[in-house]
Amino acid sequence: MRMLTVSALFLLPASLLGQSNVTGHVSDPSGASVAGAKIVVTSGGKQQAGISDASGNFQVQHVASGSYRVHVDAINGFTAYDRTFTVGRIPVHLLITLRIDSVAQEIVVAPEPDAVSLDNGNNRDQISADAALLQSVPVFDQNFVAALTPFLDQNTVGTGGVTIMVDGVERKTTGVSASAISEVRINSDPYSVETRQPGRGRIDIITKPGTPRIHGSLNFTFRDSVTDAKNYFATTRPFEQKRIYEGSITGPAALDHHTTFLLSGSRQEDNLQSIVHAVLPSGTFDANVPTPMHDTEFAARVSHDFSDANRVSFQYNVSDVVTRNLGVGGLVLPDAGTNQRVREDDVIFTQRIIITPSLLNQLQLFYEQDYGPTRSATNAPKVIVDGNFTGGGAQADALQNENNLKINDTVSWTHGRHYVTFGVNIPNLSRRAWHDDTNRLGTFSFASLGDYESGHPYSYTQQAGPGRSIFWMNELGAFIQDQLQVSKNLQVSFGLRYDWQTYFKAWNDFGPRASFAYRLKDAKTVLRGGLGMFFDRSGAAPEADLNKYNGVTLRAVTLLNPGYPNPYPTRSDIYSYPTNLVTLEPGGRVPYAVNYSLTLERQLMKGLTFAATYRGTQGIALLRSRNVNAPVPPQYSVVLAPAVGIVRQLESKGRQIGNTLDLTVQGKAGRWFSGMLLYTLSRTNNDTGGVTWFPANQYSMAGEYGRSDLDQRHRFNMLGSFNRDHWLNLGVAVKLYSALPYTETAGVDRYNTGLLNARPDGISRNTLRGGRVASLDVHWSKEAELRLKNGDVHPKLNFSVDAFNVTNTASFTSFVGNIRSTLFSQPTTAMQARRVQFGTGLTF
Repeated sequence: MRMLTVSALFLLPASLLGQSNVTGHVSDPSGASVAGAKIVVTSGGKQQAGISDASGNFQVQHVASGSYRVHVDAINGFTAYDRTFTVGRIPVHLLITLRIDSVAQEIVVAPEPDAVSLDNGNNRDQISADAALLQSVPVFDQNFVAALTPFLDQNTVGTGGVTIMVDGVERKTTGVSASAISEVRINSDPYSVETRQPGRGRIDIITKPGTPRIHGSLNFTFRDSVTDAKNYFATTRPFEQKRIYEGSITGPAALDHHTTFLLSGSRQEDNLQSIVHAVLPSGTFDANVPTPMHDTEFAARVSHDFSDANRVSFQYNVSDVVTRNLGVGGLVLPDAGTNQRVREDDVIFTQRIIITPSLLNQLQLFYEQDYGPTRSATNAPKVIVDGNFTGGGAQADALQNENNLKINDTVSWTHGRHYVTFGVNIPNLSRRAWHDDTNRLGTFSFASLGDYESGHPYSYTQQAGPGRSIFWMNELGAFIQDQLQVSKNLQVSFGLRYDWQTYFKAWNDFGPRASFAYRLKDAKTVLRGGLGMFFDRSGAAPEADLNKYNGVTLRAVTLLNPGYPNPYPTRSDIYSYPTNLVTLEPGGRVPYAVNYSLTLERQLMKGLTFAATYRGTQGIALLRSRNVNAPVPPQYSVVLAPAVGIVRQLESKGRQIGNTLDLTVQGKAGRWFSGMLLYTLSRTNNDTGGVTWFPANQYSMAGEYGRSDLDQRHRFNMLGSFNRDHWLNLGVAVKLYSALPYTETAGVDRYNTGLLNARPDGISRNTLRGGRVASLDVHWSKEAELRLKNGDVHPKLNFSVDAFNVTNTASFTSFVGNIRSTLFSQPTTAMQARRVQFGTGLTF
């Protein structure tokens, strides 16, 4: 009976499904709510209107499916606002940001309504997806960030990783569940001085605001291996199952409608398995290994408007992720996995205030507490046979605690033709306590399977000592920028940013940035350009290594050509040998890049744009490691300082050159397509693989400059929805990438460094090619309006089916470069085979 009822809901007549209510929020440039704004929705001469309440929220009722233009009258010193949107099956929630009127009144003449915008944040080579689009395309495990990550340029991400900005605050994760996300952007205002990373290296996320009435979403996502295909390396299809319970709710927290709340949460129960494909002395070893993961997240926010000009909000987030057998798969055997827990608690305070009609301020205080224990699945010495298998214990026991304060204060000021922003970013005032018990039982490394069978490792490493280190990781940024409207068709922007951090101290890290946008006379073509300097960060790991490997906190030794299984000669132990150290080269600094670009934007039709962008980058002072106490040439047998072991020196001497052409199509092509396409042709060369990378010869960089580890000549990404407002709809995600490079190694420690990264004579770094990537994902959904009512809104029940890697294409990701391995030039891991995901949800 229950199944018949649900089926009937999906077959309701179109007349009952053709209308919905349009909701939204009106705010000023700082994000403060604007009350009393008149919102007019127009289509074919028919108008419907609504008024924003004290919280800036509005609702226009009973809007039929179709294309509309929304207009907001000028009010309280703000300019009028116009845009187009489409009403269909998915509820429409508009986020309207008004601009200060003083700018428009003193800048010649406002552009035509359909003219392409010159605003810095409206560059059409950005990737932007609102909640409606994200709900109509294939998104694996409701992870919106992962769905858009392929549109990033990994060569611009930097040492610290991808920057995730959530409502203007830099975070490790989104902090809220999927249904509480309003919009995700990549490459928005690429030369903004408010952020450290360039546009292609960061993700900007906007969460949904509070609403004057109760609104929410409850969702359930399910996946089972019974509908999946078998992974390329799996001998049998492993049993896997995933369940995601997710939801969010917003509404008034008080009767005066000046206080609103947002609650969101999710629970993921992921019973996955990893595929091991390794070579043992007994032959090829293939196995399916359970790697369960449970993720619980919750967020609560309360916002209060003390006046139309002063809004304050408090938010609490918690995330708790527990993973078993982490790291297992490919060449890593089941006993070499780890069990890990990562818990994060956050408290966020935000105040947005209009001081005067032309002066706005936003203050954000963010306190973060992290707890992260890691334990080895097996307590035994670790064994690495390069290019064949990794076994024994993981030797990865550690505990990381972090207490961190982030501060953002941004001031926006308009004066005549100028829109000025300035402020301070403090992304990390962080006290970190790390307890390192890794590698206490030691690690034996073998160059080949034959060496393992004969008991001849090329190195043995072990650690001892207290292992507890406490250090502060502090980072500071300050910025100022002037956006000048020279005329109605020309806008220029000039800014300066300063960045500083502990350890890698450089007091002259000033990064100037400039950009321009010029609209041609046809009002549909814009030429944009920019030039800027971007300073990277080291991240926490290098700073922790400088603290731990100081000869006291941790004693680490490396023995070359040791005995096996007993590496130490008679009556000796780890304290009989000199310890390894980590140092920073004199004058060591954070890397920086000079980026420049030129973009031609063209409006193809209303709502659909094309952009062709050339991007260039010059990476300077990139980080790498080098053993400055390595055996000296030409025999490579005698070290310079016998009293110490390996001296890993962190150096800022790497370089990178990249050239890229991006072709972007984004927007809506009538009613039949909504989404984005990005083709990238690029080439990036450098001479370092990052801060933990060592050259093959510690005294020569010959052969190191070559393709970047992340260099892919061709990349094509598509994320879009066809016929979105019809029952016969289709969401599509396409990924087509050319191969990444990898390095051929000799399988012999010819320089006696204990690294085994030497290459055959005449072979340079990253000369081999891995495998291409091809993936097609699809999504179909159906929505039915229920007869129940939540005020004037009918709750809606939806059902969706997603299929990932529909063609079941085997795309290989890891390849063996050791010429002495039986797996040389062969892959050891593959991307997931075809998987099917089912979802159902209720919006109200």
